[in-house]
Amino acid sequence: MDFATLKQRLGRRRGFDGNDDRLGDFINDAYMAICGRRNTWAWLRRTHQFGTHTPEAVTASADGTPSATATEGAVFTNGSRLVTLSTANSVTTTQGTRTGAKVEAPDGTVNRILSHNATTGLYLEAPFGGATSSAINPTVSGVGATYASSWKIYWDEYPLPEGAASIESIVCTGNGFIRHIRESSLLSPHMKGLTVKDYESYPQYYALERHTQIPAPDNALFVAQDASVATFNAGTVFQYKYCYYNTKTQEMGPMSPSSSIEITAPGGRPSMDVGGTIIMRSDYGAAVYRTKDGGSEFYHLANVVIGSTNWLTDTVTDANLGFSHQDVDSAGNLLSSNIGAVAERDLSTGGSHHIRLWPPPDEEYLVDVTYFVAPQELTEDHDTPHIPRQHQPILLDLAESYALSEEENHGAAAQKRAYAMEGVDRMEREEEADPGTRIQIGRGEPEIDEALGSWPRTITG
Repeated sequence: MDFATLKQRLGRRRGFDGNDDRLGDFINDAYMAICGRRNTWAWLRRTHQFGTHTPEAVTASADGTPSATATEGAVFTNGSRLVTLSTANSVTTTQGTRTGAKVEAPDGTVNRILSHNATTGLYLEAPFGGATSSAINPTVSGVGATYASSWKIYWDEYPLPEGAASIESIVCTGNGFIRHIRESSLLSPHMKGLTVKDYESYPQYYALERHTQIPAPDNALFVAQDASVATFNAGTVFQYKYCYYNTKTQEMGPMSPSSSIEITAPGGRPSMDVGGTIIMRSDYGAAVYRTKDGGSEFYHLANVVIGSTNWLTDTVTDANLGFSHQDVDSAGNLLSSNIGAVAERDLSTGGSHHIRLWPPPDEEYLVDVTYFVAPQELTEDHDTPHIPRQHQPILLDLAESYALSEEENHGAAAQKRAYAMEGVDRMEREEEADPGTRIQIGRGEPEIDEALGSWPRTITG
């Protein structure tokens, strides 16, 4: 049953008084109470798959090499946070976010990248303590030529999908092997020591943390009507907002203020000045979100590439919004996006769950994550609770008990709530069924034949 049907059936039970929001509150209270009974319900379990990123590396040529065959490195300066890469390694050329990654310096330390400008400069979290590199000074003959220092950037943090609450297991697959990765606490001094070393290996441990380094946009989108093509009906009203996102991992940051537009006769379509109003923050991309006509939650519309100066024209109908992921930028260029991390709906979270891998992956690996999702309150009429269909009447029973309590019919409310919680207990017993559990009663040799049916994990008697 979707949210609209649940409200309709609860209204029939209690007598609908015209207050749709009141019924919705009872249903959401009951839904969150059932989900909060345990955070490992089978129907909250999800899977997510992502690939780690191969380190980005440059080996600088020896000084004195002719420029035609030379490779330029990066300039590290003692006591400075700024590291200057060569023009060939500008972030606008590589189209990949480096902020939050780690760079290996010439003195062997691995430093966190705090931010990155729009071209070749990256800023370390702590000043560089080693010897200053030579300058980048190529010459045709090689006489007097210097090419600075070699460098290598690792990506050790990867976001989980929006709404992830806890991890059940992580499996790493490489070339010819599969390994279960063990969890280690970030509070452990051992783990903190491990995360700043380069061991050139596949990931062996992970730690779970919640944070975001992505800034919040300062201004709203400027939206105008393109009247040359009539796409939407007159009177259609949309709202727009956007956020910055990591182009390497698709992690999203906080949302911008919203802007709105009404299509006037004889119709038209909205067009957004993404080049003029989205202030591109260093090496981030931007994801644009839109409501449906008349107002709704914000749904993902399109992505904007770094340095884009074009207008983004909106031609996506309400029926396709949130169901077709737009993997092109405003210039029509195909983007490498991941719908698992760029959320279809704006969940307005304050940060993101990450897994930090140690050692930092030395090549591309496939990582499979099994996790439990954090339930969200139902808002749209077509939203459906995670609770299996056969147990949704329990949700209505509990919601009805809340309605009875508000009406001060406490005796009936207690009776209805006890009946509902009986159903929740029954749901938990079904969850505990485990065909891998075997029971031995008395002494002697254990029975090794395969048991029929399933046994509960907890046995009383």
